[in-house]
Amino acid sequence: MIPAPAEILARIKDGDLLPPAAIAALDHDAILDERDGDDAFEAEWTRCYNEIEKNWAAADLDHKMVGLKDDIRRESFLSVSRATTRHEIASYVSDDFDIIVRGSILGMNDPFLNALWDVYNRNEIPGPGTGK
Repeated sequence: MIPAPAEILARIKDGDLLPPAAIAALDHDAILDERDGDDAFEAEWTRCYNEIEKNWAAADLDHKMVGLKDDIRRESFLSVSRATTRHEIASYVSDDFDIIVRGSILGMNDPFLNALWDVYNRNEIPGPGTGK
């Protein structure tokens, strides 16, 4: 289950989520190559993104939640960027957190979003096989 946005942000800021040592130890090139080359992963990610975009535009959103979403996106990018000095992978992580948190705010219970969260909750970066 995806926790509340405030909890996600607190965990990123205190290093419990996306800890620099764990993120730095991952094979970033392999993760990027696998994600870029996996059509099924991309299709699922895009499906979630499109569904969220459609529902987000029509939702009556609390401004505090929108601000938390923006803070999480920024903090996830900065955390991974500092740990790796690789902005491409930091962008992927930031984009993932964007859809995870927006989906959660919208009350979605999507297996792919839950799987993305589960991988990040293990301090890994999702790639092919996520959500399958």
